[in-house]
Amino acid sequence: MSIKKVYFDNAATTPVDESSIEAVLSVMKHSWGNPSSTHAFGRTSRSLLERARRQFASDFKVNPAEIFFTSGATESIAIAFNSACEEGVKHIITVATEHKAVLDAANQMHVKHQIPLSVLNVDSDGAIDLKDLSEALQKFPGQSLVAIMYVNNETGVVHPIKEIGDLVSKHKGLFFCDCVQAALYHDIKPYEQSIDFLSLSAHKIYGPKGVGLLFVNKAREKHALWRGGSQERMLRPGTENIPGIAGFTAAWETALKNQSDALKKVSRLTEHFLNGMSSIKGAKRNGITTTPHIVHISIPSNKSTSAILLEFDLAGVALSAGSACQSGSHKRSHVVEAMNLPEGYVELRISIGRQNTLEDVDYLLSVLKKVAVH
Repeated sequence: MSIKKVYFDNAATTPVDESSIEAVLSVMKHSWGNPSSTHAFGRTSRSLLERARRQFASDFKVNPAEIFFTSGATESIAIAFNSACEEGVKHIITVATEHKAVLDAANQMHVKHQIPLSVLNVDSDGAIDLKDLSEALQKFPGQSLVAIMYVNNETGVVHPIKEIGDLVSKHKGLFFCDCVQAALYHDIKPYEQSIDFLSLSAHKIYGPKGVGLLFVNKAREKHALWRGGSQERMLRPGTENIPGIAGFTAAWETALKNQSDALKKVSRLTEHFLNGMSSIKGAKRNGITTTPHIVHISIPSNKSTSAILLEFDLAGVALSAGSACQSGSHKRSHVVEAMNLPEGYVELRISIGRQNTLEDVDYLLSVLKKVAVH
């Protein structure tokens, strides 16, 4: 008898949408020229590249020259931090619950350039206090880089990006926003939100791995991490990943086209899950003002997180305790630690995808009720 398999780890990566697969295969079969070549094969690839750039720029309501393709969000983050520090920022401000890619980049610049680093705390709901941000910005007027994510990748907490952007702009700072988990269900408008740099990753929106995006406001300086060619206007040297970019664009277009229906479906599944979870004594959702597709919960258990995850896996349920980037660690997540969540619980992240069904959620609940006991 085969075990039912259900996937609830969409915040780690999403299955690749059929439209994205078709776009990747089409390019690999028919449009494989080097986009830097001047002959017809190269011009075809160049046309695909610039069409993709215009598509994202149009949807973000920015200039195509402000869109750069990278290998993923981690590289985009590194380029953004490097560019801001080369531009002359004297202070970095971030939040204790940021993705490790941001925290590590901030610490690297702190050490390399001897730049003061302020890490803001959050409350038990994962929210920051804008008064703390305002005070930090006043330490170095007009010289701070603020790095705050749109949607937390572990808890799903949505930060007030417009208010943050306005505050950073008021103090003449620079604002980097990791928008990876916001891309599917939240509006991203860099000009309106006063964002100077932002990152996206294709494999979080039903696209292929190994490709991402960086937006850099035209008023900001741009500094590459390495030299080697004129691609992406010398900000990201190396032959562009045209199949990946085509798949990224197709996944993005599909996501936007289906956003309303997908949002309704995912919200309905999340509500169904929370209703079912309410019968589990002591179980609770963490965070406030959360995105619909990420549910971070604490369940009472005398078992280790690893043991709980193994039980889910043996039952055919894929989920996580937090970021996939830290999956090898048996310690509590830095996000959980920052929120000061109580001991005696196991924290789990259920991230729901548009491919999930009510039957999937019911099966998840049936397994959860078995493992959430002492």
